[in-house]
Amino acid sequence: MADYEELKAQLLFKLYRKGKWGGAHTPLKNLFHLMDNSSIKDSKKAIRELLNLGMIFVKISTGEEHISLNPHKNKEIKDYILKILKINPQMSKTLH
Repeated sequence: MADYEELKAQLLFKLYRKGKWGGAHTPLKNLFHLMDNSSIKDSKKAIRELLNLGMIFVKISTGEEHISLNPHKNKEIKDYILKILKINPQMSKTLH
């Protein structure tokens, strides 16, 4: 189960690094490039779970699903990424 939690944290971190909060969204397929089919299936399951937790938004735009982080859960998302990926907040300028 730790690998699954890490997958969720990696998906959140990718959106975080790209600054995809609220109205700034990206096509869902951008998260999946360079993944094999089984990884994509696991990632879609993780995205559904993150959506149920309210950490992300999924909307239809330009005929495809787009994804962004929920800006109201900013601190919760940062804390989750730091905890699961074991990033030292003092060493990482990305998560300020």
